[in-house]
Amino acid sequence: MSREELIRAFGSGVAEAVTQPIDPPLLTTREGWDLAASRRLAPPARADWAPKGTKVGPRDPRLVYHAEMLPVVTPALWRGLLDARRRLRKNRFHSVGRATDMIIDGDRGTGKSTLLVQIGRGYQGLIESDLGPDPNRIPVIHITVPPERESNLHWSLPFAEFLGLNHTLNPHDRNRRTADMTEPVAHVMRQARTRLVLIDGINRIEDNEIAAAFSYFESLQDRTNVTFVFCGTGAREIIHEARYDKRRKNLPDVVKGKTYFSDLPMLWAGVIPYGEAWHSVVRGFEEDLCLYDHKPESLLKLSKYLHQRTGGYIASLNDLICQAAQETIETCTETGTEAITKQLLDDIRIGRGDSR
Repeated sequence: MSREELIRAFGSGVAEAVTQPIDPPLLTTREGWDLAASRRLAPPARADWAPKGTKVGPRDPRLVYHAEMLPVVTPALWRGLLDARRRLRKNRFHSVGRATDMIIDGDRGTGKSTLLVQIGRGYQGLIESDLGPDPNRIPVIHITVPPERESNLHWSLPFAEFLGLNHTLNPHDRNRRTADMTEPVAHVMRQARTRLVLIDGINRIEDNEIAAAFSYFESLQDRTNVTFVFCGTGAREIIHEARYDKRRKNLPDVVKGKTYFSDLPMLWAGVIPYGEAWHSVVRGFEEDLCLYDHKPESLLKLSKYLHQRTGGYIASLNDLICQAAQETIETCTETGTEAITKQLLDDIRIGRGDSR
């Protein structure tokens, strides 16, 4: 999995590379998802950098860019995308029974949501490259678990919101009552040839809500033949409980009396151990920095220190480097230098037991 495969433009409708917008797209709407899925990620062009030493505004292109930067190929991201591509390639032409779903699990801050989005982005790119652009096609839906989950009505709303369907019984009613949108959602998904649904935050489902939630997913799957990707810390146990309802008699005979792992493909996002994989990740961040005085491999020389500070969590590393890059850009008028130093990194707090 190369860097170019992660950041390239998908589909023939994208003409040029763009940097992160001032207002980040909301991935739980179709417009926001399509924007995030179709743009080619790129750092700001050198010609757009403010002259060194000049005061920058809060919307300076480099400040905006260093708030997120580009996705770095971690071991979990590389392996997860490989496994997902294989599974989705099979599911795409599968017609008998439900498609096999996937699980993304791992500790907080290990890149689960990034993997989820990249899976959807890659699949949408595959469909658009294969079939050509079509404004009526919606190959991927991305939702997060809703705050209310007691009924089919509540579960149907994030789908309706993504698809832009009006879910109020009377738009002029001040109480704004909503309707169960399951059937309209399923109809639109069939017409739009939706094949992949990404659900983030599955860990927010309470124990007493699991059975009803997954009964809803299966019902929707029966109507649309989509593949679900469930993402969240503890997702493996949640989905296992949903499929077998905590009752040992429901387990397959071959695993009765054993600790049952998962009968669905699980993509695991974990901390990155110190070693070559960690060095590769740090090098990826370093290559993407847009700083006037950055010296090649100066960040790589701090690789061990960065691992000690972050514990190998990609989210913590991203926080540390992004904040340091923004800080040195903003304070260059005072310091005269625009580079990330250990002294600067020492002054930034990121959590994960970092008590300095």
